[in-house]
Amino acid sequence: MKTIIVLGSGNSGAGAIRDYLMTRQDFQSPFGKQEFRIINDPDGLNDLYFNLYENFSINNAANAVYNFFLFINNSYNSRLNKKKKIYNKNIISLTKNYISKIIKVEYNGAPRFYLDKINNIKKVNFYFSRFVLKKNAKNIKLLKMIVPVSKKQFLKYTQNYIFNIFKKTKNFNLKKNIVIEQGGNFWKPVSSTIFYGNDRKIILVSRDPKAIYSSMKNRNSLSYPGNDIKIFVKWYKNIMLKKDKKQHSKVIKVEFEKFFGNFKIESKKLCRLLKIKNDINHKFVLENTVKNLYKYKKSLSRKEIGYINKHLSEYIK
Repeated sequence: MKTIIVLGSGNSGAGAIRDYLMTRQDFQSPFGKQEFRIINDPDGLNDLYFNLYENFSINNAANAVYNFFLFINNSYNSRLNKKKKIYNKNIISLTKNYISKIIKVEYNGAPRFYLDKINNIKKVNFYFSRFVLKKNAKNIKLLKMIVPVSKKQFLKYTQNYIFNIFKKTKNFNLKKNIVIEQGGNFWKPVSSTIFYGNDRKIILVSRDPKAIYSSMKNRNSLSYPGNDIKIFVKWYKNIMLKKDKKQHSKVIKVEFEKFFGNFKIESKKLCRLLKIKNDINHKFVLENTVKNLYKYKKSLSRKEIGYINKHLSEYIK
């Protein structure tokens, strides 16, 4: 079983690559067309790993574990996904079990930063328990102060945790490969995906910035600068400067227009790099994606197209 992580910078067409793979008979996408964001979003697994090992302090470790559980709980209970949950309800118990495994030492504590950020009701309860009831700190429900297990153990438990989340999804098949979108960091593709183990491949998707801007503009995106072309150009230039430019055997680079504009040849090439069969049946409707290849020509003005061509020429192929 292979795990394929498809990454893009936003409106880059990464979803179309995932769609192609998930419609193959030998692949599955545990979360359908939803992104798998518990690794790279703030307070996710990347932040947890960083604060437990690269930026370790007693307070950082405690705060990271606290924020991670809160993040998972909020992700599951998100109002945006009320009708159709991305994660199975078991994710809460899986997370509690996972956290218990990555902790070597734990005790109750209340460092200053924690007392400063909790609400007044919790503060009153704390002071009442400590100074009126004279309870011992270990008997007061406070912040869980922790020392983590070794880095090697952490990675082992994290890989099992992620796979258990996959297994709890509907219709999961142990015999099929896995494809997920945005399950890592586009700018740090290798280091941000170490949690999946060694048998993983990362597909980095790039796209003509004119198409990216057009998509952002048409969707009135809340996360990206699609309402001001000058800001978009500055934004795009600067985020591309932060890309990890090192070559790595686990990373496959795909150009959106080239891949779907010459699908027969490029999909065959991708299959070879992924070490999967090319003649597997799939239900991908190529025509729907081809229609979007140069959609920006109709939705952007000549002035907008010319501005992007002039200032982002190095990213246009």
